[in-house]
Amino acid sequence: MNFTIEPVAVPATADDGAWRSYVALINRAYERDSGSALLPWDPSVLLSQYAVRTHRVIDGFVALAGGELVGAASLEYDRSTARDVEFAVATDPADAELHDALLAHLERHARELGRSNASAYVSSPVDIRTLSDDEILRPASGFGGVPLAAPEVQTMLARGYSLGQVERCSVYRRTADPSPLQARLDAASAVAGPDYEAVWWSGRTPDEYVDAYAYAISRMSTDIPHGELEVEEQTWDASRVRAREARVEPTGETWAITAVVHHPTGRIVAFNELVIPPDRTQATMNYGTIALSDHRGHRLGTIVKCLGLLRWLEFAPESPAVVTFNAEENRYMLDVNEAVGFTPSHWEGAWSTQL
Repeated sequence: MNFTIEPVAVPATADDGAWRSYVALINRAYERDSGSALLPWDPSVLLSQYAVRTHRVIDGFVALAGGELVGAASLEYDRSTARDVEFAVATDPADAELHDALLAHLERHARELGRSNASAYVSSPVDIRTLSDDEILRPASGFGGVPLAAPEVQTMLARGYSLGQVERCSVYRRTADPSPLQARLDAASAVAGPDYEAVWWSGRTPDEYVDAYAYAISRMSTDIPHGELEVEEQTWDASRVRAREARVEPTGETWAITAVVHHPTGRIVAFNELVIPPDRTQATMNYGTIALSDHRGHRLGTIVKCLGLLRWLEFAPESPAVVTFNAEENRYMLDVNEAVGFTPSHWEGAWSTQL
């Protein structure tokens, strides 16, 4: 295939035809590669992420063959870090040569930006329990794996990437029995005791929580399992939370946060973020879930997960499912998810390389 790679044109509005084609290609490729149709990008939401570059930057690229859009790629980094950069590649139709070329283009661009610690996520619908050991590539941790023969896996290996972690995508469907949620929430709250209080909000973070919430978000880069991936600590403060809210509000996307406040310190020590898309009939995405490392052992993860889902059942009645990702070594959260009704959808290999 003869193709050219060019920067994507970021339009003024999401109604732009070229932009909608770009997003549609990303969605088609992800559905093909993951086997799941539950995670399409909304054009307005994705445009807001490309257009607002105050704290996080995304540079996008398109691959054109004969004037037709055949590939999309992006490079993303947080301004509060110095080395980290994340790549994403989508091709339609599937094409290993094009995938490799887009990765090479992103690597060159990252080096020009001075970014050296690169990661990328590659989806697979294959449950490795159906494969023999010699058909599986596992990360160093031994938790999870990816199908060794998959073309995308071979592309990553050929470019010198290492499989640092495997994440499981799981789905909680509205049709699941909700009774385990309340039972587990009650039991976990009893274990946590009176020092810990669960709170919930949607949209703008209440002023009394914004500083504590910002600090807890910053701990996502240090306190959750990252396998063999090297991850720099990100900086969050109240102004960054407010900037995210200002970016999100015009898109129609809604963030619903469940958090646990530790009364002796006033800190938020656990939270769960459910993100409801502008099209309320689409699946809800579970973004961050964390219990800070110095407050573990009190079942706070169970509290924020269960209360968040109970509130979601009432707050987003048209949304059919909640989709979440967890590292395969994060057995605690996988146990919580499985106990309340989450089922596996697909897996993503987290790859890394030094540029």
